[in-house]
Amino acid sequence: MLHRRDALKLLSGAAMAGSSLPFSWLMGEPAIAQAARSLEVNLLGFALGIHVPTTAALFEILPTYPGYAAPKAHRLEQISTVTQTLVAGAADAGETDPITTLRAVEAGADLKIVGLWYMNTSLVFVVNADKIKEIKDLEKPDSVVAINTRGDITEVMLYGPLIKRGVDPKKVQIIEIGGSGGRMRALLSGRVHAVPVHFDQAAEIAKQGNYKILFEPWKEYKAWINEVWVVNGSWLKAKENQRAVVDLVKATITGFRKADTDFHWYAQMYRKYVTLPKASEATDESIKPLWDALANDVKAWPVNMDFTVDPFDDLLPVYKAAGAVEGKVQPKQVVETSFVQQALAELGR
Repeated sequence: MLHRRDALKLLSGAAMAGSSLPFSWLMGEPAIAQAARSLEVNLLGFALGIHVPTTAALFEILPTYPGYAAPKAHRLEQISTVTQTLVAGAADAGETDPITTLRAVEAGADLKIVGLWYMNTSLVFVVNADKIKEIKDLEKPDSVVAINTRGDITEVMLYGPLIKRGVDPKKVQIIEIGGSGGRMRALLSGRVHAVPVHFDQAAEIAKQGNYKILFEPWKEYKAWINEVWVVNGSWLKAKENQRAVVDLVKATITGFRKADTDFHWYAQMYRKYVTLPKASEATDESIKPLWDALANDVKAWPVNMDFTVDPFDDLLPVYKAAGAVEGKVQPKQVVETSFVQQALAELGR
């Protein structure tokens, strides 16, 4: 394994330094005069409404636990880059997706999915309604769909609705545009005709012309797993790192529960952590419809996280149909639920 400083220089141009939990705290004794641990975490380059509870969990809740300081977080634009840094051992934990994680494990990496960032997704497929009336119109020769990266969640989530409606995915013209903001601008400029963006972005797009949501993934799949907490399996062998994962997912579950029950906390955290322009100036009135949709329609933040292998098993055939994974690695080999179970035992269900 690369030294994490050298690895991150190689992959993202930033240096990271590691630390460990105080031994006395791990043994249940006060960590007097001990340096608190600052987890090194790689995140995606943006935070939207659906990310608020977990982002707040990382920066607001986890540092209140004994033995922790504020994390050292780095934002990276591509999901694949976050996954690569974890393969290289260049971070303690990362916000990435099941597909690139499974693909990396198929290639020989040792990674573990240890929790959800949220359930389902706020990504929706938005189209230019002058050109795209129904999903079948996506296979027209002059229709262009922009996704983030071939084989990632933004492409794979399209396959279920296409196949269900008898559309041949091979007939759909797909291009890559990294970042939902870039795809949003491409749709508005007329360069492309369908894009996956988060529905708070979809609301902004709808104000600017004849655009509509073509489909919502949480209505197409029993459960869509979009982003997950992932760690390196070798890193995970250390007892202090296992404890850190329990605390990380415990903070995440606490964030879910606060977001579900306390709108004012959610709104405060939205203004603090969402990276959309002028998010810090958003009013409660403008945030509340988004919160209501995420909490009650999307059901993005289940109070017990609902983290099991079953949704990953259900999605594996879609991943394979899209050519995103070969399928030679089963989810049960990568999805480790014990840390969430321990967190729930400590929190109480």
